[in-house]
Parts: sequence; C-alpha cells; structure tokens
Amino acid sequence: MATQELAVGKRIRISKMQQHILLIVLVTSLVFGVSLVLSIYFIKYIVFNTKIIAAKDEAIIGYEKTITNVGICKPPASKSGRYTDKELENCNPDDIKVEELPDTLRYNVMVTTAQNEDLETVGRDSLADCFGENGKKLNYTRLYQNAKTTKDKMYFMYLTRMCSALRVIPDALPAFQNEEALMASLNQIFILSDLEPDNLSPNGTASRSKIKGLGAMPVSVVVEADTDKTMELLNNIEKSIRFFEIRSATIGWTGVDKLELRAQASAYYTSEVKATEQTETIYATDKAKEKAKGERE
Repeated sequence: MATQELAVGKRIRISKMQQHILLIVLVTSLVFGVSLVLSIYFIKYIVFNTKIIAAKDEAIIGYEKTITNVGICKPPASKSGRYTDKELENCNPDDIKVEELPDTLRYNVMVTTAQNEDLETVGRDSLADCFGENGKKLNYTRLYQNAKTTKDKMYFMYLTRMCSALRVIPDALPAFQNEEALMASLNQIFILSDLEPDNLSPNGTASRSKIKGLGAMPVSVVVEADTDKTMELLNNIEKSIRFFEIRSATIGWTGVDKLELRAQASAYYTSEVKATEQTETIYATDKAKEKAKGERE
C-alpha cells in the first residue's frame, strides 16, 4: 500500500514538473516571439530613419553648396565645408564685400564680368546716367557694394546692369522673346550699313535649338543694293553682338553691280532661370512607393 502511495506521489510530482516545464517553454516561446517581432519592427524603424537622415543630410549639403557657389555667405570656417547654425544666423549678404567671395557666381558677375574692359567697349555711351558730372564713367559696381540702404542698392544695381559690361549679356542673348527688340537690332545694323531693307519682318521658320532653354525667332530679310553695300551689311551682321544664324539665302543679280539678297535667319533668346526647390518623399519599402505611385496615377 505504501509502495503504491509512493508511486502515485512521484507521478503527481512528475506531472507538476511537466506542467512547469510546459509553462516555462510556453512563456519562453511567447517572449521569443514578441522579441522577434519587436526586433524586426525596430530594425525596419532604424533602416527607415536612416534613409530619412541620409536624405536630410543630402538636402543640407545641397543647400550649403548653393550658398557657397552663389556667394551668399562667406565660406565656412570648418575644413569640412559645413556651416554652423551660428554662421548661417549671422550671414548677411549685404554686409559682405564681393571681393571676399572669389570663385563664386556673385564674384564672377559683379567683378569678372561687370568690370571686364573688353566687354565694356561695346557699352551704350549714349546713356547720360552712366557718367558723372565731370563726364567720367562711374563705377556703379563699386557704388553698389558701398551702398548702405536697400533703396540705394536697388538703384545702383539697376545702373550696374545698364552702365557696366553686364548689359552685354541681355544684348547678346535676351531673357525672353522680344520681336520688337529684334527688329530694332536689325534696324540698327541697316543704319550702320547705310542701307534700307526692301523687306524686314519677324516671320518664317526658325531652326530649333538643341540647347535646352534656348528659343529661336525667325527673321526674313530682302535687300537690293550694290555689291559693296551688300557685303558691308553681311559683315555687320557677322560682327553683331547678337547672334544671327542665316539658315538659307539666295543672291541674284538685278542689274549692273546690283545684288538682291533674300535670307531666312534665326535669332535666339533664353528662358528665365530660377532656383527651384524639390520635395522628395521617403518610403519605407519599394512596395509602399509603388502603391503611392499607383494611387497618384
């Protein structure tokens, strides 16, 4: 009897131990499963945030390159080329002299181009505002840099565009399609050549430019003159600061030492260029990206 009771007691203890073991295994499995799910979640979370941080760093580097290349602020003191918050906070473009910003867009425009003597030789000397009381041409780029108020800076910037070599740029390649200005340029060439055109009009077929942002305007010219005058006209067109591409031309004799020139040409202009900001959306997975793309479409 005692032996049977002892055996039953052992079985009960073994059964309880098995229950404890099963409970421990169950709890361990549950903890392991939850840990695995949380680990996968946090790994995805870390990877996603890494993408965001990398995109932010890329955007910050792009802004810093723009600031440096344009010449908005002085170059950063750090050798890494990164601006500190304090440097950006204290940066005021109006307080920085252009000479302190070499190899920047601002320096190239205000110093290298605006003060280029070779380009200045084609200046419009007829503008009275470009000269001082003593008849000497004023250096408006210098006056702009030394101006203290915003109003003075705007005024001197306007005169810098009109009275320095900077005006050569819009003269050579206008910033928009202006047929009146085109006809005025050609009319000036005819005046210099001492000729009157038989026909001068902004029509025909212009050749398409292969350069992005560069537009073309057609020009038709008909003129009858002696040989010397015709050659002088062609030479003046060739020497013009504004580029004229003669696409087709026919020259025929109309009398003794008289030529008739019929030409189709193209003149060019460029579209206005502006700095643009782009918004980029970061997706956790390619599947989410494709889903969002499909919803937009």
